[in-house]
Amino acid sequence: MKRCNPRLACSKLHRKYIVTEWKKFSSEELCVIQDNPYVKSATINMIRFTAEFKEEFWRRYTEEHQSPAKIMTELGFDVDVLGEKRIAGILMHLRQQANSGEGFRDVRKTPETAAPIDEPVQQTSKAILKVQHRLAYLEQEMEFIKKNIIADNEARRKK
Repeated sequence: MKRCNPRLACSKLHRKYIVTEWKKFSSEELCVIQDNPYVKSATINMIRFTAEFKEEFWRRYTEEHQSPAKIMTELGFDVDVLGEKRIAGILMHLRQQANSGEGFRDVRKTPETAAPIDEPVQQTSKAILKVQHRLAYLEQEMEFIKKNIIADNEARRKK
């Protein structure tokens, strides 16, 4: 979808598509962030966290029900430097990684770092998924037909 120019007035419908620019870290803030043992790497625009950080953050969030800001503070980060939106983004990404079933990792998953999948294996997996989907559909269709037959039989008995 086309994004609005933030300098132009937008309708209400398009306001949610305006891209907000992240705060850039100053050189002093960047030094402090890079010194944190939970940081894998950092630039003026972004932070990459270690797998240990992600596991600890997620454990505290899910098991101890701590707020993301409190967790970040306790793990040695200044929440005022990071900002609310960046902390919310960290939580969103961690939730995605936790729900992926692949666990937490130090870096982004790229095609080069992803486990290679043989083409025949991938095609076989797709074929199996298609057959499973078709089977589930046919089972639902059969249940629908059975219910119609039962309803017809009951209607005939009542006459």
